[in-house]
Amino acid sequence: LIGPPLAQRLGIGFVLIRKKGKLPGPTESVSYALEYGEAELEIQSDAVEPGQKVVIVDDLLATGGTMCAACELMKRLRAEVLECLVIIELKLLKGSEKLKSIPFYSLLQYD
Repeated sequence: LIGPPLAQRLGIGFVLIRKKGKLPGPTESVSYALEYGEAELEIQSDAVEPGQKVVIVDDLLATGGTMCAACELMKRLRAEVLECLVIIELKLLKGSEKLKSIPFYSLLQYD
């Protein structure tokens, strides 16, 4: 996990988005396509407030499915996604194009 130390360093909150069945309590979920099938992500239903500003952080962006699903979960909870950040982007797979109008940043890019 890279989110918790980043949030701690910035003095801001942190919320987990996980694969289905990993989080306690009521959750909101979304299904999304993978290169090799389908998956489902969840967030606790009360994890963010409507209108709350969020930044989504992940380790890798490949096809963009997971990042888009995370953005969809935030949209369902009526949070405002300010930007998406990843450590590694696999540019050849063009996953960042799926994010459309959401600002996207990566530290390392590989073709």
